[in-house]
Amino acid sequence: MDQGMHALVLTGDLLPGFEASAVWPAVAKYFRVDDERLKADVLARVPMIVKESADADDLATRQAALTRFGAVSEVHPLRGKKYFVLVDNVPRGPLPRAYIDQQLRNGSWPAATRAAAMGTTEWRALEPEPVSSATAMAVPEAPSVAEENADTVAAKIARVAGSIAGRPIQPVVLPAGAAIHAGFWRRSAAYLIDGLILFLPAVILMLIPILGILLYLAGRWIYFAMLESSESQATLGKRAMGLIVTDGKGQRLSFGQASGRYFAGAISYVTCYIGYALAGWTQRKQALHDLIADTCVVFDTVKPGEPLPSVRPPMPWYGWLANILLLAVFPVAILAAIALPAYNDYTTRARVVTAMQEADALKLDVAESMMADSSCPERSVPATDAIVESLQLGGRAPDCLITLTFGAGNEVPSPIRNQSIEWFMSADGEWMCASSIAGKYLPASCRD
Repeated sequence: MDQGMHALVLTGDLLPGFEASAVWPAVAKYFRVDDERLKADVLARVPMIVKESADADDLATRQAALTRFGAVSEVHPLRGKKYFVLVDNVPRGPLPRAYIDQQLRNGSWPAATRAAAMGTTEWRALEPEPVSSATAMAVPEAPSVAEENADTVAAKIARVAGSIAGRPIQPVVLPAGAAIHAGFWRRSAAYLIDGLILFLPAVILMLIPILGILLYLAGRWIYFAMLESSESQATLGKRAMGLIVTDGKGQRLSFGQASGRYFAGAISYVTCYIGYALAGWTQRKQALHDLIADTCVVFDTVKPGEPLPSVRPPMPWYGWLANILLLAVFPVAILAAIALPAYNDYTTRARVVTAMQEADALKLDVAESMMADSSCPERSVPATDAIVESLQLGGRAPDCLITLTFGAGNEVPSPIRNQSIEWFMSADGEWMCASSIAGKYLPASCRD
């Protein structure tokens, strides 16, 4: 064992003023194990080593965290072997020799307390080593039948189960927590940054008919799926916002799972983005496609096998800027999508009404001709309105006709280019209007 190694020992005791019902769930969450496993594998065997490290600062940080939760812990040098100790006929540990010696010296454990080196079945009483030495060990007494039975249990634990510190912790479902999961606004900022990154390639590819669309869709899938399943576990936008994508247990995604998450995003689209908005309401800040794919978007301080962070990173200034732009541009875009067509319809209708005034002036000429010789005038009349190509008088009495034809130039609104409006005068002198132009561009008097 490295002479520089130390061990963090959880004693199982509580600091004054703390309740077990609050302390142990907090400790379980810190070490990323569920409550039942903490009780069965740790609390049933304390005192025991919960962390070994040559980094004294790391152990001090963990000890401070346990103290904050209300759990008593100690740091001891880890020299030589680790031991299991029989306390009240229950095997405890593994433990460093320094902790055992401390308990024997201060009388917390009787001198006859038996210990077995980890990985062995040899149980014997230990005498505390001299402070300046790490050698002598007393010869053990013959164990009783009850102790032999206990020895068998402890040896089995030593051989088969090992210790929590000595074996990898199985991943468990990530708990909810503001310091763990990224919320809606940070995710929206990351998504906007990704959108800006993909914008230029999209514009270039869209210049290629059909194939460009297919290439863009394929490239977008590769961008998200490959980066979120890579070692960085994040797209460029998420990396900028300090986020990563994991499965529900905090592990790295496979490419297949990342692809499934991407295509599940289509459901969030078809729900009018409500699927994305779920990231602001669900317990673990999961959008609809996260719930489908069993994934989470978490802060990059969440690391497998490491204690979960307890402090939420602040939002970067550019994240707020991105969201402000999103809040400003998105509503304006929606309003523009609604208002611009309505405005274009209004202006087209106004220009049609203005052009029709020229035809109204010609109705008097037709009436005068009918009174003079009961005939319809036949001639072309120059138009003063730039969008009118021709005004034509004709027909056979008494059904006189006025035809207004719009031009084909770019100055003419596209819905009325090359279109005509016709007025018919009936025998009783009333005028009727007809046109193939859409009714929304015509005055009420000229609609079918």
